[in-house]
Formats: sequence, structure tokens, C-alpha cells
Amino acid sequence: MKIKSFLYYVLFVIFMLSISQCKNDDQTRLQAEWTSKDPIAIPFNARNNERKLGNLVVNPSFETGKIYYEESNVKSYDINGWKKVGQNIQWVNSENGDWTSEDVYHGNHAIKIERKHADETETTGEGIISDFIKVIPGNYSLKLHLKLKDICPNQSRVGTKMYDAVNIRLQYFDKNRLPISEQEHNAFSNKKIDNSFKALTLANFWHIDELGWGEIHGKTAYHPFYDGDIPDEARYVKIFIGLKGTGQMWIDDIDFRYTEQNFTMLERLKPYFDSSYLACDKVYPTPQVVQRKQEIEYIKQLPVIVIPTDAKIEIKDVAASLKEFIDKQIQAHVDSIQDLVQVVTKVDTSKITDKQLFISIGETELCEMYKHLLPDSVIAHRKDAYYIQQPGSNNIIFTNASSINAFKYMLSTMKQLFNNSVYCSANIIDYPDFLERAYLMHSFDSNLAFLNQKLALLGKYKLNSIYFEWYPDYESYYPFSSINQIDAPNKAVLINVNKIKSSDDSDPKKELLRKESDILNSSLNAVLLADYSYEELKDCNSDKAIISLNRSFNSSLQEQHIQLLKHFDKAISRQNLTIQLEFLAPWNRLEIIDKGHGKGELYYYDLQKEFSSNLSLYWTGGTYYSNSIDYAEFFRISEIMSEAPLFFDNSLFTDEFRLNTDYEKNYYAGKIRVKSFIEPYNLNAFCDFNLQTGQRKILLNTGYLTELNTIRVLTAANYYWNSSAYQPDKSLWIVLNQLVGRENAIHLIYFNDAYYGLKEICQKIELNGQQFKNTRIARNFESQLTKYYNLLNKNLQNRELANELAGLKYDILLKYSELTASVN
Repeated sequence: MKIKSFLYYVLFVIFMLSISQCKNDDQTRLQAEWTSKDPIAIPFNARNNERKLGNLVVNPSFETGKIYYEESNVKSYDINGWKKVGQNIQWVNSENGDWTSEDVYHGNHAIKIERKHADETETTGEGIISDFIKVIPGNYSLKLHLKLKDICPNQSRVGTKMYDAVNIRLQYFDKNRLPISEQEHNAFSNKKIDNSFKALTLANFWHIDELGWGEIHGKTAYHPFYDGDIPDEARYVKIFIGLKGTGQMWIDDIDFRYTEQNFTMLERLKPYFDSSYLACDKVYPTPQVVQRKQEIEYIKQLPVIVIPTDAKIEIKDVAASLKEFIDKQIQAHVDSIQDLVQVVTKVDTSKITDKQLFISIGETELCEMYKHLLPDSVIAHRKDAYYIQQPGSNNIIFTNASSINAFKYMLSTMKQLFNNSVYCSANIIDYPDFLERAYLMHSFDSNLAFLNQKLALLGKYKLNSIYFEWYPDYESYYPFSSINQIDAPNKAVLINVNKIKSSDDSDPKKELLRKESDILNSSLNAVLLADYSYEELKDCNSDKAIISLNRSFNSSLQEQHIQLLKHFDKAISRQNLTIQLEFLAPWNRLEIIDKGHGKGELYYYDLQKEFSSNLSLYWTGGTYYSNSIDYAEFFRISEIMSEAPLFFDNSLFTDEFRLNTDYEKNYYAGKIRVKSFIEPYNLNAFCDFNLQTGQRKILLNTGYLTELNTIRVLTAANYYWNSSAYQPDKSLWIVLNQLVGRENAIHLIYFNDAYYGLKEICQKIELNGQQFKNTRIARNFESQLTKYYNLLNKNLQNRELANELAGLKYDILLKYSELTASVN
């Protein structure tokens, strides 16, 4: 009997093991189908678990390890999670007398590589390599901090640039930890490239004399390539960071993680659906410093606004606006109240109680009581800074600002702290990261009232300057005089000089000069001249770039631009105007400069010889549609231009440009699902970008300010104000709640998901024909699209937004209907 029981037990164990093996085989088979080109096909739990892991690098700042001594001298060391490659590698300890805090970026440790000799034949160089890091197919980001000194390429003898002298690589391995190919097909250039190479932003220096600590982004190629996608077979990676050339290199703070590009907008924002925030958590744009206090009921005993006895008219206006706002809040809850909020200059302090709210604006008599507790010194030397403070236990709120504009910003913030019958008190110190937060509008119709309403909304979100694109040759239906009628405090104009049509066969720039008086006699703060005269050679070397103004001209491009800019510069100086002259040159991005074989560098050399500091230059990043900027890119363009340039921000168009190409539709059809028509602003820039940027000014290219695009622009406003605290998805959720309400926000996100889900299915039908699986999924998306459109159309007060959604719905359903009809 015991033998029989034992046999049953053995058979049971074998059976269970076989089932387990079958499950493992099924799982392995399913994982074999996972691909970076179709991330949504990977189960959400697998992707979400990878995201939750955060930084996958063990010991990213080299803080832990073990030192081995021999006779009191350091013989060797081991760093947890890392191995040395080569001999000239030192483990920095800033607490050791041989090193200082300058040798580390974060914590107490870093890596230093110093090479005085490098062979031309070296393939790897010396550095550090991580242990195996487990991954799944998808998109990953790699960031690290480097400090460089006297770096020379190891092949400088033959005239090469840096290329991989600073050698940053991501090595790929399969499930058995065997190396796999590092080649990746770049569908946008139809070439195989080395997807292991991640030092693109350092590759085109000739020599790096000194580069202080800065954030470097591991890049293989510029947009539109999907940088960060790993091979489908990869299940492990290793990170190598080293030096093939000569010089000194410090390494610290390495970050490698699964990105948000692997998720749909619905997957990203769904956690917010059930979230609740206090008013101080939803202040928008996000203040620099927020310390939550208590909630104060203000209706039972009416608030009092206190202003200085000698208050300027602007402060009186702020007080009047705040009074009007609070009055409306009170009237919405208590109809019988007649005497509402009072604005006074004097207060009997003996009558101040804990049950009444007092709001002090500016240097009032109340300030003297709490002067030592108020952060006036913090805002005194910052432009457009303000504070809102409740320093004591009583209900006195103190506000002050460093400028009239800052008082308006304070007012906008304070209004957001009122929530129904309570004031959500918070100690706030706030100021903008970018001092000028500008946006470009390409055109507008004759409805000035509607336009001014739109501009007021953007101003409410603290965007403070607008640029209009103007074409002098289209003056008949787009007169310059209409710009003067627009209600905006800071106006500027962008003139695309390469699109100007001449009335004769002469230089088209003369057409612009004919309009000079209109331009200079306007109420503009700046004139931005832009020239996009870029051509690609379609010969044996399509990667070469030339810039030509007009082939019929005998003079060079530099001479043409210098003459035009000098003319405007002299006219501005002669008339003693405060207009800032700005220029976006054809050589506006590193990608084109690098293809220009030295012509771009010479262009800026000639340009800078001729001009005073009145001319401000723009750049667009590594490429025209840059969504990532690291410190090396900014450092290099600043060297080329001989100044820190302003940023012409095209990042809102990165996905739109990709989606409009056949490469995206065909090779990356599986990525369409993660797109969104309300995708929040997401420029991935190094941490001090706002402080380094010329004049701390940024110009957002908005395209056309449709209702949907306006939502995206408002998310950019949050980044421009407070870059370090910016969270794209949270910003979008707050904006949607403020504009359309919570329920409509949820419905809009579901509508977006169904729209791009159906759009992806349409593309797959075009590529592969109609399949049962696609048809079943498409019917579900079709049903969801109609359901959420009907809800939005019923509940949205913004009819312009509803009409835009109707257009999207009609177009995608028509395309799907035509595709299925043609297949059948």
C-alpha cells in the first residue's frame, strides 16, 4: 500500500512539473512575441512592474563597495554592481583628503578615469561596466552625469572628431545572457545603425577643453528615430561608460529606466481618476515652494483686504479684483449677505480674531508685526517673485511681490486657494524659472474678440509674451495694423524672410525693408527674423547639408543676413527703440551644423563679428523637433554661437511629425496606440536648462491654437514656470479638470484611447489585411469612440472643443469604413 501511494505521489509530482513546464513554455513563447515596436501588446502588468522598479542601476552613484589593503595601502577595490575595465580607473571618495567635493556630483563617491596615452586601434578604451540588468522589450532612458577635462579623440592624427572617444554603450543580451546584435534599422533613414552607441551628444566635438558636471543623455540618433528602444530579443543589458581617447573623465549618478513611451495615455492617467487633491495641491502653475497650512472658513465672518495707505493704482486694482472674486464665492453660498468683503488701509489689531480672514497686500501696517517672519529678502532679488504667507496662528495672510506683474501672478495663485466656503491656506514662495515664457501663433482670423479671449486664458496660466508670424507679402488680408489691436502686454513678431515674395525680380529682402516703418512704429517688444532656407542634397551623400538663400544671388548667405540684420539694428538704435532684435538662422540645430562640414561654424563666426549684444540668437536643439536636450548639446551650441542662445521650442510637434510619415505608419504601426491629441508637453532637458538659456527666455511653437492644442500649450506653461517640479501627466490632469471638469476629463481620455486604438487598427489593416482579431478589437474601439463622444457632446460647454472631437470621430470612422469595405 505504501509503495502504491508513493507511486501515486511520484506520478502527481511529474504531472505538476509537466504542467509547470508547459506554463513556462507558453510564457516563453508569449514573451518571444513581445516587441519594442508594439509595446501595448506586452501585458500591462509586465510593463507596469518594470516601470515601478524605477532606476534599474544597482549602486548608481558608486556609494557602496569594498577596499582591499596591503600594508596600509590600497591594493584594489570592488564596487557593488560594477566592474573595472582597464587600469587607469579611480574610485573617488570626497571624504578622503586626496579628493574634494568638486570630484563628485552626488553623494560622496564617483569614478575618475585618467588616460595620458591611447592607441588608435583601441576598440573599447577603459572604464566601468555594470552587472547584468534585467529588461523587457520597450523603450528605456539612460542618463548620467559627466565631468570632462582635456579630452582628445584617440584618432585625432587622421583628423577625426570625438566620435566614441567618450564611449557610452548599452550592450544587449538574450535570455541566456549571450550577446545579441547591436544593429537597429532606422526606418526614417532606411539604414542600419549601431543602437549600442549612446554618446551622440559628445561625438561631434573636436576637443573638449573643460566641461563641468552636467547631465548627459544616452542617445543613438536624433528625432525622429525612437531612441531608447531595445532589441526585441534582449532580456538583459549592461552599461559601459569609458574613455577611448585621452584626458580626464569623472562619472556619477547613472539612471536607466523604463519610460512612459511604453504606455497609452489612458494607462498613464487612470490612477488620477480616483485621486483627490486639496486646493493648494492643484495650484497651477506649480509654485516653487508650497507648505500646506490649515483650511480656514471665511464665510461666517467676512474677510478683510488690507492695502498700504499709499498704495499704487496697480495694487488697488489687484485688491479690487480679489474682492470681486471673493464676493462671488460668498454670494454663491449665502444669498442674504449684503455687506461683503471690505478693502481698507487701517486695521484695529485689537479686534483681529481667529475666526476672521485678513489678507494683506504689499507693505501694509500689519506687516510690521510679522516683518521678521516674512520672506521679503527671498523675493527681493528675483524678477516677478511673490509670496503668500500665514506666519502666525491667527488668520492673517500676508502677500508681497517684487514687481507689478508678480502681484498679478500672486492674485492668480491666491484665487486658486479658495475652494467653496474655505480658504486652503499655504505658505508659498514663488518665481518663474524662465523669465520670458513666449509662444508663437502662426495665424488668426478677423475675430479679435475670440482671439483676445484665448490670449487671456494663456495669460492666466502665466505665459507672458506672444509672437505672431507675419508675412509682409500677405499684407492685403493679414495687415500689420491688426497686431496692434490685439490685447496682449508683450507682443512680438516673427518674420520668415525666406517666404517673402518680391513684387519684382530683385532681392525679396527688399520687400521686407519696404515694411520697416510699419514694424518699428508698432508696439512690439521684439522682432524675430527667421530663415528656414535649408536644402538636402539628393546625391550620393544625402547626409550632407547645404544652405542657400537663392541660387541666383552672387553674395553669400552670411552677407545677405548680415546686411538685413544690420539694417534693422541701425534703425532700432537710430530711433532709440526698445525693440529686441532676434534671429533664427538656417543653421539652427546641431544635426544640420554637423552635416554642414564646417560651414555652420564659419557662418556664426562671421555673424558674431558684425554684431553688438543687441542681437539674440535662437536654436532648436539637437534637431528641429527636439524633445531631449542635454548639457553637452547646450555647451556645444553656446561655443559655436559664442553666446548662450534662446530656445525655439518645437517639442510639441515631435509625435505629429513622426505620425505623418510613412515610416511611422509602416514600420512603427504598433506605436500609434500610445499617441495622443492632448499629449502633455514633455521636453526632457538637463536640470539647469532654464538658468543656462540666454536671457532665461523660451519660445514655444504652438502651431494653430485649436482647443485641443491649447490644452497642450497650457501644460507647457507649467514647465516654463517650474521645470524641476513638472510632472507631465499630473499637469494635464489638472488642466483638463480646470477647463472641462473631472467627468469630461475622464471621458476625453477614453475618447482619445479609442481614437488612437482604431487608428492603429486601420494602419494594421492597410499593412496586413483584415484579420478576425483586428476586426473584433476595432468594433470595441468603434463602440467606445461613439459612446464617449456622445457623452462629451452632451456635457461640454466648450462647443469649439466638441466640434473638433466630432471632426476626429468622423474622419477615423470614415477611414475604417472605407478600409473594411475595400477588403470585403
